[in-house]
Amino acid sequence: MTQIDLSSIKSGPAEVDRLNYTSPEIFELEIKNIFGKAWLFVAHASELKGKGSYRSCVIGGQPVVAVRGEDNEIRVFFNSCRHKGTTLVCEREGQVEKLKCPYHHWTYSTVGKLISVPRVEAYGEKFKLQDHGLIEVPRVEVFHDLIFANLSEDGPDLTEFLGPAAEYLVESATYSGAEMVSIGAYEYSYAGNWKLMMENTLDDYHAEYLHDYAFAQRADLFDMGGTTGFQETEGTRWSVQLGIHGAFDQQDDVRTLVIQKDRPRRVYVGIFPSFIALYHPIWDVTGLRVIEPIAVDKTIIRTYCLAPASSSQEERKAIGERFHYSWGPGGRAGVDDVMIFDRVQQGLQAQTAGSVLINRGLHRDTHMGIAADDNAVRGFWEGWRKFMNVSK
Repeated sequence: MTQIDLSSIKSGPAEVDRLNYTSPEIFELEIKNIFGKAWLFVAHASELKGKGSYRSCVIGGQPVVAVRGEDNEIRVFFNSCRHKGTTLVCEREGQVEKLKCPYHHWTYSTVGKLISVPRVEAYGEKFKLQDHGLIEVPRVEVFHDLIFANLSEDGPDLTEFLGPAAEYLVESATYSGAEMVSIGAYEYSYAGNWKLMMENTLDDYHAEYLHDYAFAQRADLFDMGGTTGFQETEGTRWSVQLGIHGAFDQQDDVRTLVIQKDRPRRVYVGIFPSFIALYHPIWDVTGLRVIEPIAVDKTIIRTYCLAPASSSQEERKAIGERFHYSWGPGGRAGVDDVMIFDRVQQGLQAQTAGSVLINRGLHRDTHMGIAADDNAVRGFWEGWRKFMNVSK
């Protein structure tokens, strides 16, 4: 890998060099220094309903699988056979009685023990099954049914890592503190850098312009009590830097709350580096976005729709339909974003066309920025500099 001097490349707090989005060398360093050391989302506990249920994904470029064992405990293993390294499961989710490698049929229990090896006698008397069980990811913690893993044995625990963002995550990923369940997830990809999704979600500035048509259609879709579009209560719309994390936080106008009346607070929180939880009061919908970097210019997004665990099937169907209106695979706002990511990545190839600006509201010198400020985005870049060992 070509050596690159990150100290000479701008990475905030006011502006960011275009190389941070286009350099394969920087991308490789991000996978090592950020995704190899930060807490990363793996699965929602409700996906692992019964013994043997699993959810696979890739974190830090390494395949892992979360499994609810026969003892009812959830573990996260590297999705790799101890024999030749074959992935044990290739589907994103499913349920098994045992984990059997398709190559040579080495077979593991759902708690990770090696329980069967064909023609085991060829390995000799010193070979012991108990010495070749599946390897667990170094650290796993669960926060309100959100399962996070860390590839590094060192560093802060999950609570310390979340810091002031924990309160925002509770607000957005639970239903007034009550348990949620996943009612579906889907994936899509875009031809752009992984950081574009986090910045976009925390960027309050773009919505009324990029999504102007979509918002007009959503306003027509719901009877908002005579109001026009999505309106917030005056003086309650914030862009918040939460250390290395960030959040968009506002109180929606109660006149627009026609589905529910009790949760006017809209919170979109970005947990560095690649997890986003969103609650939209007007639709009364909760979504999760998981960012998986594939290459410097290719990213996979896994998006969840959550519903209160206490909700009926009819209520879950309605939640799913509202989720689909904007955040689902046919939602207009999501299509807008993917289109613009492609165009942003193309434009960033103009390397000498100036830095990317993240300085809106910087002059106010506060972590609580007002509407359309870049405080939340600057939180992300604070995390980037920390994990990449770059000073301001």
